[in-house]
Amino acid sequence: MRRLALLVVLLAIVVGALGAQNRAVRDVPPTVIMVSFDGWRWDYSTKAPVPNLRRLMARGVRAENLIPSFPSKTFPNHYTIVTGLYPGHHGIVANTIKDPATGRIFATAKVQEVRDPMWWGGEPIWVTAARAKQLSAAMFWPGSEAPIEGVLPRYWTAYDGNYPANGRIDRVLEWLDLPEAERPRFITVYFEDTDRAGHEQGPDSQAVREAIMRADSYLGRLQQGLERRGLADKVNVVVVSDHGMASVSNNRVIVVDDYLSPEDGQIVDINPTLAVYPRPGKEESVFHALEKAHPRLKVYRRGEMPPQWHYDDHPRIPPIMGVADEGWQVLRRSTVAALRSRTLRPAAGQHGYDPVYMSMRAMFVAAGPAFKSAVTVPPFKNVDIYNVLAQVLRITPAPNDGDTEITRQLLR
Repeated sequence: MRRLALLVVLLAIVVGALGAQNRAVRDVPPTVIMVSFDGWRWDYSTKAPVPNLRRLMARGVRAENLIPSFPSKTFPNHYTIVTGLYPGHHGIVANTIKDPATGRIFATAKVQEVRDPMWWGGEPIWVTAARAKQLSAAMFWPGSEAPIEGVLPRYWTAYDGNYPANGRIDRVLEWLDLPEAERPRFITVYFEDTDRAGHEQGPDSQAVREAIMRADSYLGRLQQGLERRGLADKVNVVVVSDHGMASVSNNRVIVVDDYLSPEDGQIVDINPTLAVYPRPGKEESVFHALEKAHPRLKVYRRGEMPPQWHYDDHPRIPPIMGVADEGWQVLRRSTVAALRSRTLRPAAGQHGYDPVYMSMRAMFVAAGPAFKSAVTVPPFKNVDIYNVLAQVLRITPAPNDGDTEITRQLLR
């Protein structure tokens, strides 16, 4: 009898625990996990087996391709995705930036600058969420290490390229295991595999195919973790990339020193864009020298750039901006010499070009209770994603450059 009574008690405890767990699963508030595969070109899903991504596509919505903002580089576009602002409006106008007001230089490797909110304009989605009393978490994302408007994600991790990929997914799942009052509603996680392989070996290489399959396995690990928790159909998963990748070679190089000396101007950002700050009194001579420098280099003054770039009025946009044609590089003579002597390994892939090129187009796939199922939509701009995230989380977006029509195309 005692054994029977003990079994009844244990069974009641187990049933009660399962009931509590099931109630927690049923009552999941709107939640988004946004996964970034850096440098994943729009067509990479056709270059290698991606069963996990294809399952997500089948039960969700995907864009034919995602149009990045200019310049099609990592920091500007990741921050555009979470603010809904063009780089020319939020101020992260390149991966390397000069702030004329202070003379300071921002670079992705300068941790002190990366964590200074001075650089980060606009309102990222985790700040918008905090205004609505929602928690967020960032397993890496440009901007997430700076207290923007005094706000950091409730949980965040300093970027470390050596942090194991599976560990990144496991951290995301740990955040979902927190009690409801401590659980984030918006979570980011970032992977650099495809970007790194694309730069080193080129977008059509075996290295990229292997990186694609690895990235897909990370998505599979995430999906399995959600399934074990009963969350696979209750959490929204959004998979994006920031830009694509074009093939380059040492035979298509513009040597900037042939047209610009250090006495004429300061080069802040280079390849395949060229950000130049002329020395005082040399603005016109520098512009005309670069304008006629090379048929594969297009050069613009600030305020005269193509309107579709929305890259005109921010004070951090350089006075003179050059952009190479697709597949061409802009390099210093010292870099070219190092490549010829083989002391520097040549790049086989590059990005940063005009987003009009299909090679720069990125990816958008999303599935979950908020998104339509088995739908493919025409290409749209990554500046539109912020409004989609805000609507899924049921929060009021900050003013932004996005088109709200996209939400009707993507959401139920």
